[in-house]
Amino acid sequence: MKLRNYYLIAISGLILGVSCNSDSKPAKTNQPESSVSANQDRLKGLKKEEDTGNIAAMRAQALSILNYRLKNNPESYAIVEAGVWEYQFVFDGKMSEPGEYDGVWIDFKADFTYEYGENSTVKGSGRYNYHFERGELLMIDNDNSMKPQEWQCKNAGDAMVLIGTHTYQDNSIQMKLVRDDESIRQ
Repeated sequence: MKLRNYYLIAISGLILGVSCNSDSKPAKTNQPESSVSANQDRLKGLKKEEDTGNIAAMRAQALSILNYRLKNNPESYAIVEAGVWEYQFVFDGKMSEPGEYDGVWIDFKADFTYEYGENSTVKGSGRYNYHFERGELLMIDNDNSMKPQEWQCKNAGDAMVLIGTHTYQDNSIQMKLVRDDESIRQ
C-alpha cells in the first residue's frame, strides 16, 4: 500500500515538473519590411466597411458626438496622450504573432489629434476623444473612406488594452498597446 503511494507521488511530481518546464518563449524573428506593411494594412482593414454610404452615416454620427464632447468637456488626459503607443498584439478573430507589430505605433496629442504609422513613416492621422469616466476612446480618421472606431480602454501603467464596442461594429477586435518613447518614430 505504501509503495503504491510513493509511485503515485513520483508520477505526479514527474508530470508536474514536465508541464512546468515546457514554458518556452518563441524566438523573436526579424520581419521583412513587406510583413510590417501587411500588418499596417491589417490595422487599416479594421477601419474599412463594404458599404460606403454606411461609412458616411457612421462618420457623421461620430463627428457629431466628437464635437459635442470637445465643446462640453475639452479635457485631455495624460493617461492616453503621454508618449507613443506601440501595438503589441491584435486579435480580430485570429491572434497576431509575438513581434508581428514591432514598429507600428499610434501617437495621441493633447490637441485631440492622433497620428499613426510604422517606424519613421506616418501612415495617417485623425481626431479623438477619451471619455475618462466611461473609459471610452472615440477615433475618427482623417481619411473619409475609413469608418470611425470606439474602444473601451483598460489602462495599467504603460500598457493599454483596447476592446472594440458594438457602436461602429468593432466588438470582435481587441488589441494591446505598450507605451514607448518618441524614438520609435525615428
